[in-house]
Amino acid sequence: MAAKPYTLKPRGKKGTLWVRFTAPGGREVYRSAGTTDRALATEWASKFHAEHYRVARLGEKPRRLWTEAVTAWLGDHQHKRSLSKDKHNLVWLDPHFRDLYLDEIDSDALTAVADARRAEPKDKRRRKDGTAYTDTPTSQATVDKMLALIRSILRDAHKRGWLDVPPTVELKAPPREDYRWLSKVEAAALHATLPEHLRPMYLFALATGLREQNVLRLEWGKVDLSRRVMWVRAAAAKGKKPIGLPLNRDAIEVLKAQQGKHGRWVFPNETGKPYERANNHGFKSAQVRAGIAPLTWHDLRHTWASWHVMAGTSLRTLMDLGGWRSIQSVMRYAHLSPEHLASDAARVEGFARNLPE
Repeated sequence: MAAKPYTLKPRGKKGTLWVRFTAPGGREVYRSAGTTDRALATEWASKFHAEHYRVARLGEKPRRLWTEAVTAWLGDHQHKRSLSKDKHNLVWLDPHFRDLYLDEIDSDALTAVADARRAEPKDKRRRKDGTAYTDTPTSQATVDKMLALIRSILRDAHKRGWLDVPPTVELKAPPREDYRWLSKVEAAALHATLPEHLRPMYLFALATGLREQNVLRLEWGKVDLSRRVMWVRAAAAKGKKPIGLPLNRDAIEVLKAQQGKHGRWVFPNETGKPYERANNHGFKSAQVRAGIAPLTWHDLRHTWASWHVMAGTSLRTLMDLGGWRSIQSVMRYAHLSPEHLASDAARVEGFARNLPE
């Protein structure tokens, strides 16, 4: 019996079998078979070796692994703001796709990983007794974000010529989002129950509409009290464009009260550094004490925008004040309170009253 052109040897504590052989071009190939079953590993190794021969001798296009596509995609997406979240999803996907070729990631494989992710609890922490922290399953939105990432990587592989036809990745349509905002009565009630250190940041967020981190990490070097303006540098802005913002009287009063507390940071903590989060336990506990339905710190931005719309600020002006890049981004606020349109609606009234009996 002729000797096999490759060797299979166990590796690691689990004894996973790895194949080793010399490719026709002289390159040493060493790869995991992904199993401890020698029969399955032998079957896979034979196909794997034969594929390398066809590529080298017959000119066939080489099959690419998922891990190769991920590496290439990451190299081109280092600028992505949500890259840390993408890497978290890629770590989760690794045991499922690590040993798959791109053409093996079909609708069945996608369904399997979606079902597996959906079956996991939303919060994976464990109590001291080992029981799950919560039975609430992972949301469909989280599953869809993972699938969208897979779709992006497979489309990128297709553009590189590594995948002939990428599979269809279907995402469930997200539900219509209703934006939470506070009435001025609710805002006053919440302010009264907030911890003392959160109050200045809370008032400044309501006065400017700035996002959480833009408030927490505001520096005096980006504020001009004499001109009543401030700036958000491009790197800190969501749209990656610098924002120049006029400061109203409420914002100026907050800033004046913060003067002298720190040389660099406008809202320093007790150690002289910016706060990590404002949307924290103290903020949420204050909502309970104020009898206000749950909201996030970002809902203060929605509140600021809705107050502007109700006061008659045009959507175009609101777009500039809030640093949005398109008018579509602010259209979501137009429906928050239609009462401010009453005077405009009245412009065409009176027709029915003037009709003859």
